[in-house]
This record gives sequence, C-alpha cells and structure tokens, in this order.
Amino acid sequence: MTVQRFDYIELKATKTPEGFIQDSPIVGRVGILEYRQPDGSIRREFRPPEEAFHADRRGSLKGKPVTAGHFGLVRADNVSTIKPIGTILTEGTQDGDNIRADLIIYNLDTKGRQLSCGYTLDTEEAPGEWKGVSYQAIQRNIRYNHVAVVQSARAGPTARLNMDGNQYFDNGKGGEKQMPKIRLDGIEYEAAQEVINALEKANARIDTLETAGKAAQTNLDAVTAERDGLKAKVDGHADELDKANKDAADTIGAAIKARVELLRTAETFRVDKADELSDKEIKVSVIKAVRGDDFDPADKSDAYIDAAFDLAKADKRVDSMADQRKKLNDKGGKNNEDENSSSTSARQRMIEKQKSAYAGEKGGK
Repeated sequence: MTVQRFDYIELKATKTPEGFIQDSPIVGRVGILEYRQPDGSIRREFRPPEEAFHADRRGSLKGKPVTAGHFGLVRADNVSTIKPIGTILTEGTQDGDNIRADLIIYNLDTKGRQLSCGYTLDTEEAPGEWKGVSYQAIQRNIRYNHVAVVQSARAGPTARLNMDGNQYFDNGKGGEKQMPKIRLDGIEYEAAQEVINALEKANARIDTLETAGKAAQTNLDAVTAERDGLKAKVDGHADELDKANKDAADTIGAAIKARVELLRTAETFRVDKADELSDKEIKVSVIKAVRGDDFDPADKSDAYIDAAFDLAKADKRVDSMADQRKKLNDKGGKNNEDENSSSTSARQRMIEKQKSAYAGEKGGK
C-alpha cells in the first residue's frame, strides 16, 4: 500500500553572505518509525538499511523543493501555489544509520523550527521485530517529495516531534495537546477529532452505499442471466413451433380430405343432407343403406362402425362390378355367364367371411 509520511528533523543552520540559510541535516534513518493513527493508537513501521540507503531512494532527494509547511504532494501543477522557499541541493548520503542532504532556504527565520520530510512509500504488511521492538509493517520504495519547514515542539517540550517521526507524548505536566491525524489517499493530516469523526461517518456511509450498489449489480446480473436463459429457450423452441404448425396444418389438411371423401361416399349411397351430419352419422347412414334400417349403432364401438362402413363400401363396389359383368354377360353369352357365376361365388365368400368376423367381435363385446 502506497502512503505518504512526514518525518521531523531538528534544523541547525548557518547563513550565507546573501542571508540564505544553508544546512546538511539528517533527513532519514534506519530503524522503527512511529506514526499516530486516527484513533490515537501508535503504528510502528520498520525501515531496513537496504531501503534507507538504496541509491534510488537517496537519489530522489536531489532537487526537491523546501516548503513552508506541508501541502500534501508537491507537483508541477501546484508548485506555483505552494511557493517553495528553498531547494535540496544534493542526493542523500549515508552517515552511520542516518541520511544527510545539503539544502538551502532563502528567506525564513529558523529559530525554534524543524524540518519535516514528506515522502511516499509502499508499506509491506509484514509484522516482525527489530532490536527487541515489534513493528506492524516494513517501509519499501521510499520516494522523497519535499522537505517542509514547520514549527518546532508542536506538543510542547515533552511532546515534540523529533527526527524521522519518533514521538514523545505529553507527560501530563503541560504543553499543547497534540491533534490526532487521519490518512487520506495515503497522506496523513492533522485534524480536530470532530472532523475525523464526521469523515469516518461519511466514509462508513460510502461503504454502505457501495455494498448496496454491489448487491444491486449482483441482482441485476442474476436477472439478466435469467432473461438470457429464457430467450435462449424461446429461440430454441422456434423450430419446434414451426414443426408443430406444420403438423397441425397437415392434420387439418388430412381431416378436410377425409371429410370430402366421406361426403362423396354419402352421395354415392344417397345419404340425405350429409353435409349437416357428423362423420359417424354419415357412416351409420351408409351402413343402414346396405344392411337395412334395423342396424342399431347404440352398442357398437367406433372401431366396429368403421369396419362396417368399410364393408358397406366394399359391398357397393362388388355390386357395381356385378352389374357391369351382367351387362357384359347379356352381350357375351355362356362364357360370360360362367365368369359371372365365378365372380358371384367369390363375392359371396368375402361377404360370409366378413360377417363371421363381425359376429365374433359382437360376441366378444
């Protein structure tokens, strides 16, 4: 996690002939640094030698501005507003466990003042212990941004901020009360507790809204997925719907064709007002036309009536063929009579066979 820190170093300066302030103060060190959290607790972070003395870390000091107080990160787009009062002249150099750098300040009285380094870093949340002191995180990738001149001893002589953020708190014998800090976007600021409380309440509200927003998005995703699933089913049923429509059309067409054929048969058997009768009524009328009006369909199954109807139509065809043969026999002599006799015998055998079948079905009912 990238954050910004402000460490405090006592300023012991000299003046140039022009009246500028020049010094080579300690701007960093190895060790455990302490930072006050917004809730008043202390967080300890360890700065190892390989980080403190890394060439890139020390090199990031050169050319950075000196400011009158902290204004967050100093950048090209806000430096004209901040109005730096000095410059760091050199890269940092190792001095034991410390880092020093040359700087020059143009026009500020240094009496009773300190330097406070502002820098960004990455915190590695890896608790450990160094020289018997525990810490919660390790500082990595330190990148110096500026050095600020601040009022010394903000919390009185027993609660002053010294080098690299070591903090000695008020022992109850006097001095100003140190204001709590809050971290915003990786930068620590001092603020009244009421401001911190209001900000934390607002942040909690934002967290609640974000949670509600995520839940709403989850619900939306679920509804969208369900909609897409239903659409896929509808698309998949399109072919089935087309087939069902075709099958229905074929069925209707077959029914119409069968009705037309039935009406033609009714006409052949001279069934009166056949177009006003149902299919079954037409079939019964045809059967009666062949077997007589004493045929009673009341106790007959649909299958029996269908078979009797087919037999009646067959009888009609046989009778028609017999009439044709008789006419031929009348013209053709004895040979035709023999042929007609043979055909009549065949017809009689077919009728007897079918009657036996129907009698068997009736007996089984």
